[in-house]
Amino acid sequence: MACNVICQSRKNMTEIRFKELGLVEYSETYEAMMLLIESQPSFHSIWSLEHFPVFTIGISEKEITEDKLKTPPFIKTDRGGKTTFHAPGQQVFYFILNMKKLPFPPTDLTKKILETTSSVLASYDLKHNINAHDPGIFIEKQKVASIGMRIKKNYSYHGLSINIETDLDTFNSIKPCGLDVQACNLKDYIDISVVNLKKELLTNFQQMLTK
Repeated sequence: MACNVICQSRKNMTEIRFKELGLVEYSETYEAMMLLIESQPSFHSIWSLEHFPVFTIGISEKEITEDKLKTPPFIKTDRGGKTTFHAPGQQVFYFILNMKKLPFPPTDLTKKILETTSSVLASYDLKHNINAHDPGIFIEKQKVASIGMRIKKNYSYHGLSINIETDLDTFNSIKPCGLDVQACNLKDYIDISVVNLKKELLTNFQQMLTK
């Protein structure tokens, strides 16, 4: 299901397209992002989805190599960061944004996404913190949200993942994002409706792009 929203940005009218993709394969989604960027869209896109189990390897990773035959597979990607895990029960948001139409400097994109996510989580009275050095959101020194972005041809892509109620045993079989920390699930700390959380996050991401 996809829905389009027209919003007033600081400089001009900018269309924001929200798309709900459901449960999808990582490689197919990555290819779809690349095709969208190649089309040079004038609008912003935010995709909401979950992935079938997969480890993705960021460009900073030096110790883990690609192996698509493993279960789950390890797949190289061109986002920032090291290795992370995606699986059902983890909410992913991909930001395919026209960098020329942002209401803030492109260098602030990761910061803005994390701050916006944090403000929504704070509305649930969740005690947490943003780590700028190892970008993500932490609860009691455990990582609940990760972010890895890339910019190509004046567009951002990749994005944010939030562990709602996912497979932590598999996630913690590696060092999440190369850190000596454990991944955790949001539902271990607060009682939330995933539908409402997604709606609130998307509303706030829209506001982030139109201020």
